[in-house]
Amino acid sequence: MAGKALHELLADARLYDLGQAYWPGMPVHPFDPPFQFYMYRYHEYVEKDLGKIEPGFGDAISLVITSMHSGTHFDVPVHMSQDNMVLGHDIRPHQRDTGFVDLPEPLHSMEAVPPLVLRAVMFDIPALKGVDVLPEKYSITVEDMEAAAERQGLSVNEGDCVLVRTGYGRYFETDADTYLYQWAGLSPEAVRWIAEKKPGLVGTDNLSIGVPNLFDAHRVLLVENGIYVMKSLTLESLSADAVSVSTVVVLPLKIKGGEASLVRPIAIA
Repeated sequence: MAGKALHELLADARLYDLGQAYWPGMPVHPFDPPFQFYMYRYHEYVEKDLGKIEPGFGDAISLVITSMHSGTHFDVPVHMSQDNMVLGHDIRPHQRDTGFVDLPEPLHSMEAVPPLVLRAVMFDIPALKGVDVLPEKYSITVEDMEAAAERQGLSVNEGDCVLVRTGYGRYFETDADTYLYQWAGLSPEAVRWIAEKKPGLVGTDNLSIGVPNLFDAHRVLLVENGIYVMKSLTLESLSADAVSVSTVVVLPLKIKGGEASLVRPIAIA
């Protein structure tokens, strides 16, 4: 193995795309603005101007208007607060129209998130139950998590990426109502069970992580424990290949002052 380049070491590995697509009309949280995509410049129109410099040359440029919480995205702790507090700090003095500034440690915004290459363990709860997708509004218990860990031979190390599959990622492009309003997710007790293991990142294939409480999971992971969160993943390919342990690569955008970022993560196994 010594002396081999990384691409040689990965020659027999498989890459899994964990990101969903983005398009106008895609499902977003009801509180959030819609994802908008426009063609700002068209080839035939630009050619009239640029063609004067380079005959026949044209281009196309698109414009995106979105929140950073559309589709597959990555949250840092300052995204949420409880009584205006995040990890023991009052967040109010650090908010500006252009983002967060002068954040006290350990708080930070998106530009401070390093490229992440993490050991990832996926808890495949539908596979545990012998179904393709969990029942509507099913609340995953600690017992489910422990049973999945035993069945799949999983252990969570500090700093790992914990992935939780519910099966609802399959509805992202086909059934927005089910995806947005009927999802299954982690119970408050299961969220705390995960947080106690001190992962660096928790990722799910739904939008709101928790069931039945929409915000408890965010409060526990982000506000109380400073654990990064990644949502609206697709975990179907990992499940189909029964991949329980992988290496996840996440490269969020370096948005100064940002609380979140659109992201396209991959898993390598």
